[in-house]
Parts: sequence; structure tokens; C-alpha cells
Amino acid sequence: MTLKQRLGRSTVWMSAAASGNSVVSFLIFIVLSRILAPAEIGLVAFALIVVEAGKIIVNAGFPQAIVQRQLWDDVYASTCFHLNMVFALLISALIFFIGVPLVEAYYEPDAGPILQVLSVIFFIEGAKAVHEGKLKREFAFQVIAIRMVVAGLLSGAVGIYLAIKGFGVWALVWQQLINHSVITLFTLVASRWVPRLVFSKEDCKQLLTFSSPLMAAQLIGNISSKIFEVLIGVMIGPAALGFFRVGGRALFILQEIVLKPFEQTVLSALSRIPERDQQAAGTLRVIKISAYLTFPIFFGAAAIGPEFIIFAFGEKWALSGQVMTILALGTAPLVIGFQINAALTASGNSRMVMALASIVFVINCGLGLASVSFGLIAAAYGFAVRSYLTIFFNMYFFRKVFGVAILRVIKSVAASFCASLIMLVSVAGLKLTAISELPVALSMISLAAIGGLIYAVLMITVFRAETRNFFGESIDMIPQKIRPAAIKVRQLLRL
Repeated sequence: MTLKQRLGRSTVWMSAAASGNSVVSFLIFIVLSRILAPAEIGLVAFALIVVEAGKIIVNAGFPQAIVQRQLWDDVYASTCFHLNMVFALLISALIFFIGVPLVEAYYEPDAGPILQVLSVIFFIEGAKAVHEGKLKREFAFQVIAIRMVVAGLLSGAVGIYLAIKGFGVWALVWQQLINHSVITLFTLVASRWVPRLVFSKEDCKQLLTFSSPLMAAQLIGNISSKIFEVLIGVMIGPAALGFFRVGGRALFILQEIVLKPFEQTVLSALSRIPERDQQAAGTLRVIKISAYLTFPIFFGAAAIGPEFIIFAFGEKWALSGQVMTILALGTAPLVIGFQINAALTASGNSRMVMALASIVFVINCGLGLASVSFGLIAAAYGFAVRSYLTIFFNMYFFRKVFGVAILRVIKSVAASFCASLIMLVSVAGLKLTAISELPVALSMISLAAIGGLIYAVLMITVFRAETRNFFGESIDMIPQKIRPAAIKVRQLLRL
């Protein structure tokens, strides 16, 4: 199996797993949102922001170091594992004795106990970091996919049961704990590796040299992406954070389904390519393919955001519909940033990744402080604008390392962007017709179907060359069983 085929197979598996797991978690979130008030959702949301930041420090960039290393070294891997567990202990203590009191004092006292319980996740996460890196470097994404689905189903069933029984926010807390536990257990068993009681100072130094900038970049990037939520929670309140989180929840699910699979598999693929020119070419090809698929999805989400929120969450969350539309407009450009970060990491430029994350952090802080003070909707606009500002820095660093002109990157996604924008405007216009008078569910389905048809027609006619390229690139990447069907479609379209 060629590297291209392995990438395609891995991406399909990760996308399928992300879809199943995300749907389950999304259903849990819908159940809880219909039961709980916006302020209660805001309590859990804030605690999870802290936990996600702590998980990055616990992982410390070690899974990426394991993937990026050309040859497997048992001593190196064992050193990574022991460092992970030390970091887990330190972060748990830091959160428990310092983080919790700060959250209780400056956010909401009720969020403290939630954060205390969720701090157990740090040990669960640290125990699987190296094992997960081993699976990814071996392209065992089928195993990774299966564990996600199993964990999602088990934790989802428990979460729904607890929500129905009246456990409130704690249903979501226990769902998180069970999900992480099952994933870790599955990973430890599937990797077939047991860390040794060895620790290499030389490997530790080399490891920290590579992973420290990467960890810092991931931490800064995470805080940067969450800074709007933090500011909304602190400056406006838990209820506003609840509305913002519900508005962005569906988009987060879409990111997990259509963006994360590319991000996770591209790093493994690019790390196996030694030549920098080939890494650059491979990155551009993935950006082009992923934009073809993801741009219409996120622009479509922007078009039907208000209808979707009312249908899924109920009328009390109508404000979140406006938030979803605005946030979706700023999500599409992330596909470029994800692939460029993977390319920089695969080429060993972890310090540049950290520098890029730092720049993005400054932009987000500035826009966050400037927009949140004007209210929730203004904050959503600020969040969307930051995506378009920061993407140019991504392309600048990509040009600096790989010599690829910024205009070349823009051209690679221009057709998909234009077709998606035309689709968005067309669907918005249709809302002024009798379609808007239909029941919410029927209106949403109709708009989505018409929007998808508009995009397909544009890509087959006006941007025909892009569609021909998409089929040419993706035919070899898709699973063998469905390849004949894809070839047949290409023949029918005369591409």
C-alpha cells in the first residue's frame, strides 16, 4: 500500500470514527441543553476549557515526537511515558490547589467542584499519550477509530441515563470521565507496548528540545481559540457563555468530522516524506482536497444555523442560532491552518509553530478584548474575523519554510471558496421566499439540499477543473471497495 493510499484509508477511518463519536456526544449535549439552563451549561463549559489546556501540558507534544521520529526506540518511548506521568501529577496538583480556588473566586463557586472531579482526566490522558503516538506512527488509525466509537457509545449511554435521572451537569461530567477512561484502556491494549523502568537523560533533553516549543504552540493555540469563551464568561457571565457554547457546538462537531481526520493523518504521512519539496506539494494537495469538501459544509452551516439551533435545542436557544451563523463563516479558513501546522511539525520546525501560535494568540486577545465588551454577537463577529487575519500568518510561515508563495495557497482554495460563498448568498435569498414559512425541520432540510445542489452544479460546470482534480487526487485515496463507484461517477460526469 502506497503512502497516498495509507493516508486516504487512515483519513476515511478517522472521519468515520469522528462522525460516530461526535454524533453520540452531540446527542448527549442536546439532551443536557434541553434540560439545563444556559448558565449551567456555562459552568461545565468553563471547567472544560481549563481541562483541555491542562491536557496539552500533560501530553507535552510527546505523541507528535513519537510520530515524527523515524525509528522506534523503546528507551526513548519509555522516557516519554515517565515524563507524561510526572506532568500529569504536576498539572493535577496545580489545578486542584490553585486553579479551582481561582475559578471559584473570579468565575463561579459552583464551577469549582466540577473542575476538581475533571482533574482526574490528566492522569487518564497521560497514561495513553505515548501509546497513541505508537499507533499513529504505525498508521493504526482503524484501531484509533474503533476505540473512539466504542468509548462514545458507552459514555453516551451513561450520560443520557444520568441526564434522564436528573443528575444535571454531572451527567456531562461523568460522560467525559468514562469517555477518556475507555479510550485510554483501549489504546493501552491495542498498542501492545509496556513502558520499561528506564529513563534516558539524553533522550529527555532531545525530547524536550523538540516537544517544548510544540507543546507551547499547542497550549497557546488552545488558549487562543478559547480566549473568547473565557472573556465572555468572565465579562458577560455564565449564561452568555452557555449561548456561545451551544452556537459553536455543532461547528465543533463538524470540525471533528471533517477537519481533525486530515490534521491527524497528514502529520503521520508527511513525517514519512524526507524531501521538503514533496512535503510542500503534499500539503498543498491536501489543502485543496479538504477545502473542496469542507468549505461548502461550513458555509452551509452558516446558512442554516438559526433553523438548526431551534430544531435541535429549542426556542430558548434561538440567540445561539445567530452565533452559529457568524462562527461558521470564520471556521472554513481553519482547514489551511491545520494542514500548514502539520507540515511545519513534520519538517521539524516546532519553534516556528510556537512562534505562529504566539502571533495568533496576540491577535485573538486583541480582538477578544475589543469585541466582547460590546456583547455576545459582537464577540462572535470578532471570533470569525480572527480566522481570516491569522490565516495569512500561517501562509507566511509556510512560504518561509517551504518556499510556497501565499498567492499559490490562495489559488488552491479559491474555486471552493467562491462556489461556497455563492451557495451561501443563494440560500440566504431563498429564506425570503415561502420556504421560510415551512416547519423548521422541513425548511432546514430544503435549504441544505438546495445549497448542496447549487455547490455541486457550480463545481461541475463553472469550476470543472477543480472537480476533475478532486477526483484525480481522491480516487487512489479512497477505500478499494468504493473505488469502482467513484470511478463510475467520474465517468458519468465526463471528468
